[in-house]
Amino acid sequence: MVTEDGPVIREVPLIRDQVYQVLLTKLINGDLTPGDKITERVTAQELGISTTPVKEALRRLENEGFVRSMPRRGIVVGENALTSFEQVITVRAWLEGLAARLCAARVATGDVTDVAALTEPLALMKDPILRPVDEIVEINASFHDAVRELSGNRVIVQFIGTLLGVDAAVRKRALADPDELQRGNAEHIDIGDAILDGDRDRAEALMRGHVLRSGDHTLHAGPDHGTPS
Repeated sequence: MVTEDGPVIREVPLIRDQVYQVLLTKLINGDLTPGDKITERVTAQELGISTTPVKEALRRLENEGFVRSMPRRGIVVGENALTSFEQVITVRAWLEGLAARLCAARVATGDVTDVAALTEPLALMKDPILRPVDEIVEINASFHDAVRELSGNRVIVQFIGTLLGVDAAVRKRALADPDELQRGNAEHIDIGDAILDGDRDRAEALMRGHVLRSGDHTLHAGPDHGTPS
């Protein structure tokens, strides 16, 4: 795309990453269960793409323990797929908790004074207007992004970045549930208040508990939450 000011590059998710997200969402939603076969050709036809990005997405899923290659059967959903999700959520919970702690510490010491990136999504969460799920997911993600960025720890940002594929799939399913959306917003507001108060211990405990509770609820919920309109 070219504007009057010159060329503009817009980041577009790679096709393999989109395929990865589609398959992860099917796993979380229960559309794919342990032992189910995933055929590259069929998946490619369903998505209207070549088999190359499907192969790349499946290779990533296999490396992360969600699927495995079996002789004479091909790629199947692993028996421990749910355990893999739980492990990712546990690691993310501790990293996000540490990010919240560091963020609160920097607020308390005055190292962080511009907290608009944090307060703006919180204000939207307090707004009772019903929003499309994709918009809700974006607001939710922006809050977590702000906490990580304001923590000032680039290692945490990078490590959590490797988990965001799973996180995005879990978050979208969770926030499609109106009750979970309400609980999540209330927890975010409490976390935000703790950070803005500079309460390190409370911020860390609330964030860790939020990620663990929300992840557990999502992975063990029924097949259909319902979607807010």
